Amino acid sequence: MSEHISPIDLAVVGVYLLMMLGVGYYIFRKSPSFEEYLLAGRTMTTPILICTLASTYYGLDVLFGTSELAYNDGVVAFFGYSELSLGIYLFAAYALSTRLRAAHFTSLPEILERHYGLGSGVMGAISSILYSIPALSLFAIGRLSEVTLGIDAPIGALLLGGIALVYTLWGGLWAVAITDTIQFILMCVTLAIAIPILLVELGGFEAVTLVAPEGYFAPFGGIPIWLMIAYAATGISILVDPGYYQRIFAARSPKQARNAMLISCGIWVAYDWLVTAGGMLARAGVAAGVIPADIHSNDALLMAVTMALPVGLTGIFLAGVLATAMSTVDSYTLVSGSNFAFDLYRPLRKPDASDAELVRLTKYGVVLSWILGFGMAFLFERLLSLWVFMATMLTSTVLVPIFVALYWKGRKTQTAGLMSCVVGLASVIIYYVGIQQLGAENEVYGTYIWTFSIGGTPVSLWQEYALFFSLPMSLVGFLVGNLFGSPFVPPVPPDLPENSE
Repeated sequence: MSEHISPIDLAVVGVYLLMMLGVGYYIFRKSPSFEEYLLAGRTMTTPILICTLASTYYGLDVLFGTSELAYNDGVVAFFGYSELSLGIYLFAAYALSTRLRAAHFTSLPEILERHYGLGSGVMGAISSILYSIPALSLFAIGRLSEVTLGIDAPIGALLLGGIALVYTLWGGLWAVAITDTIQFILMCVTLAIAIPILLVELGGFEAVTLVAPEGYFAPFGGIPIWLMIAYAATGISILVDPGYYQRIFAARSPKQARNAMLISCGIWVAYDWLVTAGGMLARAGVAAGVIPADIHSNDALLMAVTMALPVGLTGIFLAGVLATAMSTVDSYTLVSGSNFAFDLYRPLRKPDASDAELVRLTKYGVVLSWILGFGMAFLFERLLSLWVFMATMLTSTVLVPIFVALYWKGRKTQTAGLMSCVVGLASVIIYYVGIQQLGAENEVYGTYIWTFSIGGTPVSLWQEYALFFSLPMSLVGFLVGNLFGSPFVPPVPPDLPENSE
């Protein structure tokens, strides 16, 4: 597709990349303390929280993953996948924002450490690090560079993802938030322009109906019901997402954290529909010969929009797509780096570590996280499969002990928290390995399925069903562990400053 990208479009992308580096260097010169570096001094207001939330959580995993599902299966990508998670986001806005911000935590693992002791905190840190490794976004950046610029995916991820790494190292959360604001604007503007143009270029949804398979326009049709539920269940991960928690902790007040999440939900609904529509229209583009018939479903939307937009707008679109990926890379590498410094090094090696030490070690952790993400990025054939695995792993490890800690006043032992984390994580690994050993690969969905019979009735277990087993096992681990040991007495929390509202 690189022949469709003009020098003007490349110049637009280049200007965007230079802007990102400039923001990071400007903040770097201020030499922030650890709290300023990690949490922006807990001074973020609603407008900037909206921008950083909307940009971070709707990166290329949604642009590629949702459009891929829409291309293959139709509007179920919107009604059966994306919007089934909306209620979980609303719950997070009302039930989590105020409680977490008022408690003045610094990180997700700190919640476990404060309620169950060091062992659970370390398990939380490990799962948060694994979840925050930016494999998804680096995978997507690689696909972007290969499809649009003709650069091999690993090289593109190395070059373009490296820019996000540099400005994150320089500026911390303030650099992330300011660049996310720019990225948020580009993301919204480019899709809002691109999809109407694509509608006109390809003949609208009437053209889609001529080539769509049966059930393509059925809100919940096409894919197996349990697979659809499994996809939607990944939305539970927002309830323990370390990046979301970081935004709550960085908010000026609980009210501003809640309002930002509520407004972001409305933006996400609009974004989901634009991406779904684009994926469906790309199918008509293939039938019309505008898009090559052998296009991978991951790349269909990207190729369709790039070929439809005029010179100049293509560059803005590419910058916007790149922005969505970079906003996720910067956010999660920062979270992962802070887990290394604040949640592993500090409690295990040096509880009285200085701000300078924590900032330096966080930067080392950011680099390590990026390297691990780059190494993992190209191990999965489908981005959606990688996302489901990572979301399942985090949720199964920490959801039960964190929610018990926050909402249950009864007995909680140190063993309960640790067993819940360990059993949940082990269950995910055992399930995935077991399905891959016992099942067969399904090339249509890019997953493994184990089919067997119970009383003559065929039963199929998909790789994506892991959460249905691992999350209950985490709860069982907590209940069993709670039978042993004395109730854990948490340390006295720090004195909390007055909220600004």
